[in-house]
Formats: sequence, C-alpha cells, structure tokens
Amino acid sequence: MSEAPKPRDEARQETLMRVIMIGVFGGVTLLYLLSAVFETPLEADNFTNSHSTSPGGHSALLALLRENGRQVRNNEVSLQPPQYEGRNTDTLVLLEPGPDYVRHFDTEFRNLFSSAMERETSVLVVLPKRHYRVLDAPQDGDLVLEEELHSLGEVQDILQRSGFDRWLNVTRVEAPAIRVEWWGEGGASELSVELEEVAQVFRAPRDLPDSFEVLAATVHGDPVAMRYRGEKYGSEGGVLLFSDPDIFTNRFIAQPGRAELVMRFFELTPRNGTLLVDEDLHGFSTDASLEYLAVTPPGLWLTLSVVVLLAIFGWRQATVLRPRSAEPQDRQARKFAIEGLARMMERAQDHHSAYKRVLKRSRLVLGAGGAQVQGAGMAGGTRAIRKGKTGRITRIQGGDDLERLINAARKVAHQKRTGEADHSDWDFG
Repeated sequence: MSEAPKPRDEARQETLMRVIMIGVFGGVTLLYLLSAVFETPLEADNFTNSHSTSPGGHSALLALLRENGRQVRNNEVSLQPPQYEGRNTDTLVLLEPGPDYVRHFDTEFRNLFSSAMERETSVLVVLPKRHYRVLDAPQDGDLVLEEELHSLGEVQDILQRSGFDRWLNVTRVEAPAIRVEWWGEGGASELSVELEEVAQVFRAPRDLPDSFEVLAATVHGDPVAMRYRGEKYGSEGGVLLFSDPDIFTNRFIAQPGRAELVMRFFELTPRNGTLLVDEDLHGFSTDASLEYLAVTPPGLWLTLSVVVLLAIFGWRQATVLRPRSAEPQDRQARKFAIEGLARMMERAQDHHSAYKRVLKRSRLVLGAGGAQVQGAGMAGGTRAIRKGKTGRITRIQGGDDLERLINAARKVAHQKRTGEADHSDWDFG
C-alpha cells in the first residue's frame, strides 16, 4: 500500500492547483477584455436618417411626400423586397444607407438586390455622399456639425454589394454648376436643377443592357438617376438608383426646382403603395455591444470587481480538490455536526424533529448497511465495523421526545467510541 503524502506535499499540490486554476481563469479573462475592447460597436447614424432635421437628414423629404398624398412608414426593420401587387405595390426606400451598416447586414443586403433583380418589385436606393460628426456642443443646445464626404471606395462598395457594379461605377465630377436634365415618357423636359460643386455620378464602362433606363443625367451625359427592370412591366416599379443624394436632403430640397424633381422621381414608384423607409442601415435596429460596454468605463469597474470576486472564490474553492488523505478528517468533522444540530434543536424545544434528524443523519457518522465503514476509536485511531452490519440507528426508546433525543445522542456517542453496531433498542432509563 502506498504511503500517504506528507503534509508539505499536500500543501504543495493544493498551491499548484490554485495557481493553475487562477492562471487559466486570468488568461481567459484577459483574452475576453482584449477582444471586447477592440470590437467597437457601430455608431448609430444620428444625422442622415429619415427622422433627422440636420442638414443631411431626410425629415423634410418625408414631410413633402406626405403633403403630396403618399403613405410613408419609416423605421422598417426588414430588408426584403416588397411583393409585387401592380399599382398597390409597396416601395422599399433606402436613403443614404451607412457603409458600416451595409457591411454589417451584408447577407440581407445582397439577398435584397438579388431578389429585386430577379422578380418584379419596387425598391428606391439613394447612395450616400456626405456624413456628419459633432464638432462642438454649446450649452445652449445647438450642435455644431462637421461635414465630410464618404470616400468613393465606400460608395462603390455599396454598389458592389448590390450587384450593380457589373454595369456601373461611381465617380465624382468637380464643376461649379452642373445641371440635371429630366427625361420623361414624352421626351426631354425643361425641368433642371443645379447641383453642388461636387456631383456624384454613375459611369458605365460598357454599353448598358436594355434593362437599364437613364432617368436623369448631367449636361455632360453622366447618369445620376437610373432605373433597372428585368422586364418591361409598366411605367412603375423596378429598382430606382440615385448616385447623388443632395436633392433629397434637408439642406438642399428647398432650393428652386428640387422638390418638384424629387416628386417626379417618386411618381415612378407605384402610387397606391406605401413607401417603406428603412432605418436598419442607419443603426436603428442593432443592439448595443454589451461586451464593449463591460470593458470601457464606467462598466469596466463593475467588470473588474466581478473578476476579483471570482478570483477569490476560485482560490478558495481550489481546496475542494484536496488529497485523498484529507477525507478521514472530513468525516471526523461531520460527526460533530449531528451533535451540534441536536443541541440547536433542543434549544428550540423541537425535540421531536431533533431526534428524527439524528436518526436520519446517523448514517453519516456510523456508516451504511452492507458496507465496511470507519468508526472513531477512543484513542483517536480507527476501527472497522464488521461487514454486513450498520451503525445507523433505527429505533430509540423513551417516554417522550426529549428522552428519545437524549437516548439517540447517547447511542451515537457510544457507537462512535466503541464501533459497536448492535441494532437492539436501548433504554437508558
């Protein structure tokens, strides 16, 4: 039989187990903190969505559409092409979708246009051009915004994810006054507007197929508004594409001719259908990153507090995996729990529950039937109870509950001292 480990070896094993546990726990925690802090959540677009009254917002556009009798619903949360129902078809409207959110919803975005190009539906897309950030926030509540242009790469990436990059590219033309001419079904009209200094236009590397229709172009022939229809199924619907968003924004829509031009574009959508303005691609439906909030102040302080508490708990619980030689001491310690419980119940004058509990838990001290257990000897050693016997108390005699409680305690103490496993009923009268 192998010799029991020495106390110093036991302490060394326990310390090693603690170090391993804390090392693993600390490593996992560090990886979590590093990964969470560098995965910054997407910042919601507060200035170009359909609710915003900022220069780049589209609240004036929605008000104009409602004034002209169109049904408008914003905050749509489903990037799905509407079912075609003739003049009653709804139109999904994407007003300057954010490049970050297009990447975030990449699968849904690609599936949307894949379906829209394969079957009849109505989708209107205005590509982004400008974005804004808060430069200053005075105490009077008025925000000072800084305007910047999206990179052409970001805009082209949106076009690529839509699938239209097979035929179109996006570029910008610098000119002080660029005029947009409108072509209706009856030919060229006199309606035209001037764009800003930098116009965002489409370029077609090769001849466009018949499924494309140029709706508006600059005086130099660069398209700025196009419609794609897989089949010619009337004058409404299809996928409407706009390269330059300036005529749709709060900042420019009130300038001469722009509101009229915008309404002509929307007349190409089914008149009786609802305009479903999507806000998924402006960040209205994405959840906050709880991981990022947990590793940045003030959430970081709560996270660190929890980590410290778990580390202390793990260090303490490492003693659960103690050497086998410690098990007899654990059993010895449990023996005193029964007597303490009996004394506690005696003080509570619940003698009946006390002696019943002693009967039930005497198995912990005296062993189970059919097993060979250890009983404490008077000199601190151990002695085996005979196999097939049990030290569990089955019945206790006594005139009342208090007497039975005393007799039960005496019997437990007697069997602990002697290792005797007699089943006879004892009477200490």
